Amino acid sequence: MMSGRVRRGLLWAHRWFGLIGGVVVVLIGLTGSFIVFYREIDAALNPALYTPAGPEQRVTLSGVMRAAAAADPAPIATILAPDRTWPVWIVIHAHETAPGSYPNRWTTMVDPSNGKVLGRRDYANAFALKIYRLHFTLLLYEFWGKELVGAAGFVLLGLAVSGLFLWWPKPGRFWRSVSVRKNVSLLRFVLDVHSAAGFWALSVLLLISITGVGIVFPDLVRPIVGLLSQPTPDRSPRVEVPPPAGTPLLSPDAITQRAQEAKPGATIAMLNPPTATRNTWRVQFRPDGADPAVRSRGAIWLDPWSGAVVHDRTPGAMSMGDRYLAEQLWLHNGATFGFAGRLLVFAAGFAPLVLFVSGLMMWLKRRPRRMGPG
Repeated sequence: MMSGRVRRGLLWAHRWFGLIGGVVVVLIGLTGSFIVFYREIDAALNPALYTPAGPEQRVTLSGVMRAAAAADPAPIATILAPDRTWPVWIVIHAHETAPGSYPNRWTTMVDPSNGKVLGRRDYANAFALKIYRLHFTLLLYEFWGKELVGAAGFVLLGLAVSGLFLWWPKPGRFWRSVSVRKNVSLLRFVLDVHSAAGFWALSVLLLISITGVGIVFPDLVRPIVGLLSQPTPDRSPRVEVPPPAGTPLLSPDAITQRAQEAKPGATIAMLNPPTATRNTWRVQFRPDGADPAVRSRGAIWLDPWSGAVVHDRTPGAMSMGDRYLAEQLWLHNGATFGFAGRLLVFAAGFAPLVLFVSGLMMWLKRRPRRMGPG
């Protein structure tokens, strides 16, 4: 049992942090619900970009890259392999970006059955992706938007924990404290809604807030995870001693073949060609049987001249700490637990709105009493 002074202090902090930070938390919650299914929504809104001529997978990676380069000569940063949600090749081009501004990325969609370009678009400003950016940076990328979202994650975590302590019922009153009663006053009804919504969404909100903070502030979370399982340094491996000048590079098709030989049975999900700062190919794999929202789980880096594996960060080669850090995004959107997990996260995204509105109503209803003569 908390003393009256401690409870009043906790209630004061819970109320004012909720009122001040609540609008941002509500916005992040609602946009988070949207982006749980943003790929499905994007495909539904843009059927011409995601409808191949046939189900065949006839085009090689080299053919995909040639078609994309003909449509857009900008360097290729990422290549997404077809899957059930986006059944086409998606090539992301890195255009020049002003220092400190959001990366300028354009995508080229290539039909896997015939190699034809289905369309191009500004990746960051497409509707579904813009909602994704709103969730991740509040569209304030140049102005510490991502860090503000991380701070909102801390606010949500604090509100969830403090709300749990303030809600804790007396013995024998558990079900009464997590249900909404009928035939009660408006204030009692709003309080019931606030308590019930907070309790039933608590576990998911805790998971969302903890993983959200970890995604935004990985260097803060890494030492904490290391107390249980030491993660390895997060780096971008490269070939430190390249072969003599003039040594031919392997073709993209040869790279995919080496990647499949290194991880037989795994499905390639994404590829990142070498860049000016990383001279290796990065190949990510899609987990078999996982929810399509789990875009990838694990990667290897390949020598572009020999195809040898330079670094392995697939689940079998990672520590438990590494695996948790790599899994944070899929925990955050519920995809780790399949479609049911995504539905839970989708529903939990509306909980901050219910809690904010009900909390505001209680504050407004009770506030005049304190302002009266006294």
